[in-house]
Amino acid sequence: MSLIAGKRTHKYKCLGFYIDLKQGVISKNGKNQAVRAKTLQVLIMLIQHADEVVSKKRLLDIIWHDVVVQEQVLTQSIKELRDVLGSQVIKTFPKDGYQWVAPITAINTRNRIAVFIGAIIGIGLLLTLIISVNSKQQGNAFSIAFLPVENDISDNIHQWVPLRGMEYLSRQLKANTDLTVIGHDQVLYVLEHRSEYGMQSLDANKLAFLRQKLEATVLVYTRLTGYPQDFQLHYTLFFEYGIEKGVEFAKSIEQSFEQLNVTLAHKYASQRHANVQNWDSDFSNEAFARGVELYLKQAYQQAVPLFLAALQTEPNLLAARRYLAASYANQGLHSKAITLLMTTVEQSGAFDNRELIRAHLMIGYLLINWPQGKARIMELSDAQFYIEKAQTLAQTQQDELFIAYTYEELGKIKRLQGDFQQATKLVTKALEYHQSFYSQYGQTAALIELARIAAQQQQFGVAGAYLEQAQKIADDHAAPANQVWVLLAKADIAKQQNKLTEAEQLALSAQQVARYSDKPHLITRVAAWFNDQSPYTVN
Repeated sequence: MSLIAGKRTHKYKCLGFYIDLKQGVISKNGKNQAVRAKTLQVLIMLIQHADEVVSKKRLLDIIWHDVVVQEQVLTQSIKELRDVLGSQVIKTFPKDGYQWVAPITAINTRNRIAVFIGAIIGIGLLLTLIISVNSKQQGNAFSIAFLPVENDISDNIHQWVPLRGMEYLSRQLKANTDLTVIGHDQVLYVLEHRSEYGMQSLDANKLAFLRQKLEATVLVYTRLTGYPQDFQLHYTLFFEYGIEKGVEFAKSIEQSFEQLNVTLAHKYASQRHANVQNWDSDFSNEAFARGVELYLKQAYQQAVPLFLAALQTEPNLLAARRYLAASYANQGLHSKAITLLMTTVEQSGAFDNRELIRAHLMIGYLLINWPQGKARIMELSDAQFYIEKAQTLAQTQQDELFIAYTYEELGKIKRLQGDFQQATKLVTKALEYHQSFYSQYGQTAALIELARIAAQQQQFGVAGAYLEQAQKIADDHAAPANQVWVLLAKADIAKQQNKLTEAEQLALSAQQVARYSDKPHLITRVAAWFNDQSPYTVN
């Protein structure tokens, strides 16, 4: 019988060590040791199956399912765990695998959300408690402090985000509400002069101590992700009695900050601008935000019930419906995804016009890249209908990013139909839009598509020139996603010319970039190329 069977916990005590599987930290005598992501997954597997020998194949298949690796990666993870915990905790069975053999005790973690199906009730109770506590803390007694914004955009043009973003949030919320906002300089002083609060080693306990040190009612942690013109700002609010999560979508970084401040003002300020709107319920936003976290980790199956829960509370939360459709699509349930997106398309009076644009565009994208079994001519015609509808909506809203996207997809349809002249014209139009944006690396996708059009006409020199231009933009901006896309496109065109060795070398270079970036969707995309599968996913 497993020592932890039936335990809904993520904290354990073993041989004087405290193991936090959620934070990925092993502690002893006040010293914390962070555990690498893959090594942490090995640790979780071994602890959760402590009553059996876990085979090497099972560990590799589950933890490294998205990439081709050698057995040495598992051996290295076992070594890392033994180096921290001691050689006696894990026993090796040379022909079978590994087993956790050290005595281990689960630590009761009450008031925690450990599994997501059970969490739905827990989230509601937690938010009720937070609202009850916060309602008693009004006026000057209620204070907010912002941590530096974590920048999760992999390029070299958003390095200003952490500190300037923190300052922007603090100054704007203070200027536009009656809330007590702890100055960004005071927060930075504490972070810089108290080593135990160093940003590189913050965990849940240290965040609680930091909140107390600053005498803040709420400590706000934010993480920026996405792409230029299409950003996501994930936020976590740390209270004395728990946490609350949410996510804001915006065309610009500043707009995402402003939307978060509107959310905070609506929740906590007694005086605020008259244009503050009533936002989605705390419960639905919490469930949605947690679902997005799982989605970004490619845990699509686990994300689905959270998106469903959010939609049950807020049926018009169209972003949750989009993520739910994408979760279905990335599990291979493309028809189910299209059917769900149709419900958004049918709501022509939907509140969020950008979500309506996305729905039309995503339907077209799915029909282009995953044939549904009907006549291909008809399918591409249907895709063109939805993308043209998205383009009309985008033009009405003057949403230039999505106008560019629709030109790219329409060009792809024309390429698949063999109309290369029209395809080139459409994609060139998309490129012109991308060239007008502040960030250049949005041009990469259009340049890749132009290269594919040229290659299909056996114009490999022209195709190569487009790809070199795309490569330079991706490299200049140090954008790993774009670097991977370009390298795989080069590999495809090399394979098209029967240059198989060159194609494999290019794909290996893409694999190296993906692994270094530690982005699951990039690793999966490269693995799909090596397995002769479609590299496309719905992002």
